[in-house]
Amino acid sequence: MRYQGFDLYPFQEQAIRSVESGRSVLVSAPTGAGKTVIAEYAIDRGLELGQRIVYTSPVKALTNQKYRDFHGRYGDKIGIMTGDVTLHPNAPILLMTTEILRNTIHEAPDRLRNIHYVIMDEVHYISDVDRGTVWEESIIFAPKGINFLGLSATISNLEQFRGWVESVRGEPVDLVETDFRPVPLRHWLWVPGAGVARVSQMDKALADARRPKRGRGRRPPDLIDHLAKENLLSCLYFCFSRKECEARARASQRQHLLDKKEQKEILRLYDDLCDRYEVEETGAFELRKLASRGMLYHHAGMLPVYKEIVERLFTTGLVKLLFTTETFAVGVNMPARSVVFSSLRKFDGVGFSYLRTLGYYQMAGRAGRQGMDDEGNVFSVVNAEYDSQKDVKRVIFGKVEPLVSRFNLSYSAVLNLYASLGPKEIMSAVDRSFATWQRGGSSKKDRALLEARLQVLDRAGYIKDGELTGKGRLAARIQGYEIQVTELFWAGCFETLEPEECAIMIAAIVFEARRGDFHQRMDAGGLGPFRNRARKRINEFRRHEQRAGIEDQIKQPDFGLSAAVSAWARGADFDDLRNFTSSQQGDLVRSLRMTVQILRQFAWSAKEDTELNDRLRKANELVNRDEIDAERQLSLG
Repeated sequence: MRYQGFDLYPFQEQAIRSVESGRSVLVSAPTGAGKTVIAEYAIDRGLELGQRIVYTSPVKALTNQKYRDFHGRYGDKIGIMTGDVTLHPNAPILLMTTEILRNTIHEAPDRLRNIHYVIMDEVHYISDVDRGTVWEESIIFAPKGINFLGLSATISNLEQFRGWVESVRGEPVDLVETDFRPVPLRHWLWVPGAGVARVSQMDKALADARRPKRGRGRRPPDLIDHLAKENLLSCLYFCFSRKECEARARASQRQHLLDKKEQKEILRLYDDLCDRYEVEETGAFELRKLASRGMLYHHAGMLPVYKEIVERLFTTGLVKLLFTTETFAVGVNMPARSVVFSSLRKFDGVGFSYLRTLGYYQMAGRAGRQGMDDEGNVFSVVNAEYDSQKDVKRVIFGKVEPLVSRFNLSYSAVLNLYASLGPKEIMSAVDRSFATWQRGGSSKKDRALLEARLQVLDRAGYIKDGELTGKGRLAARIQGYEIQVTELFWAGCFETLEPEECAIMIAAIVFEARRGDFHQRMDAGGLGPFRNRARKRINEFRRHEQRAGIEDQIKQPDFGLSAAVSAWARGADFDDLRNFTSSQQGDLVRSLRMTVQILRQFAWSAKEDTELNDRLRKANELVNRDEIDAERQLSLG
């Protein structure tokens, strides 16, 4: 079978046959095997048959990238909804983050009645601690009649997962599983002071590295030199902190990886992109200088527009070395000839732990470009102090971890299900979870958590006599920080606030400072009493949670960004915000975009109160401009 001018691999053809028969299908294949082709075929077929299709992905960056790719091909038949951006929401092909799909299912399932397929990219994210419940809820509660096309990296319990999907959807699900990879991977270690080694040679290489070297002043071999010498560039160099990405890029500036012609071309492209996105070059001088040497860095702390420029340049093949965090492996489908891990251990919030094998292959799978490379080379840098051959072997050659359930209904989800299912039937939601399926019986822990949430909602006045109260109806309409917004509204915290102050209050609800960041204190002024009232009200709700035995309590408002938000709402330039906070630019944009998202939801939820609605809409306009306006960046191309 041929599609888009290429002969399909057997696993692609098998999955496409399932799509043609209109059945749900789960596809598990290594990163880089060509799963996206199956999704593209489903979209083409859907358009041909006049069907509507939803395409979901785990992160906004990937959703945005897919929108650009598909928009060039399908034009206005493609729409997008990410929370930040809504364009052509009634288009036949609708791209969404999985959160938006889950929210739509709970809030307004009728909007999905005519959807034929939901394509779930990276469905193995169901195991993600923070976001996995979103996938699970979407599969459980999506309206009947919707088929699912799940695309997953290699997982070890796919049969079990398929069985669960069949049980909750009430229909057979086809399974397509392969370990085939068009460009095979070769795994190497880099031992500083000794050079390249196979995993089986690690102990010998470490001994060689410790042995005193003859000759004075000779620089030990360098991995980047090795990659350049062996013609193994371009390379994705994965680091596990933003600072490390930037530090390694600066330290590598002695390298000149481009010839004069390539250097001229990448600078021309860089300047053209800065013009297109209306970026002042002075703010990214270091990026331009690095680009001239054929290297760049990429991480979540960067301004989204700079991340976009880096991604665009990387696709040209002129960026030979990109230092990046692991989000690049999920967010952007851009392979390279080689992949490097600066370490096989990363900080997990408590201490350092080794990568999971699934995570390793998610990143390692970016090595090797189809049609360009015979093989992909993966290098892991070994640390002689703490790495053992046993641990390294387990990460690289161990069995891929199984999918596990992260089912954890939010308050908003509980309220929506309570309204639709009623107080008796809502407990059955837990019985349908993947956790229950895996254990072969209902989970006492999950049932207890749901009962605890219902107890809290009852005590705090969100439900009464089997129905939602006014508080409950408001919270059910908001997804993310729904309790904080509702509690502050009910406490009168928004009664007399000006639009700028509304923005400050919502920003405090969503903002969470990173350790070590500086934030200029703001004179509370007229906001003072409302700030105190807000903290007091949230504390009351947290006490309800504490009494019910809920450990993961809602967050307190954090007013650290107040001065920055105030300046921005009054028209300050984005660069001026450095005077008010040391938060990285990407973090600042993320917080303000989330502020915009919650302001929109709150305004829509409170539309009956026209005066408050007007102030919230005005607050939204004050914040959602220039660098914060995600829709503007997408429309610029």
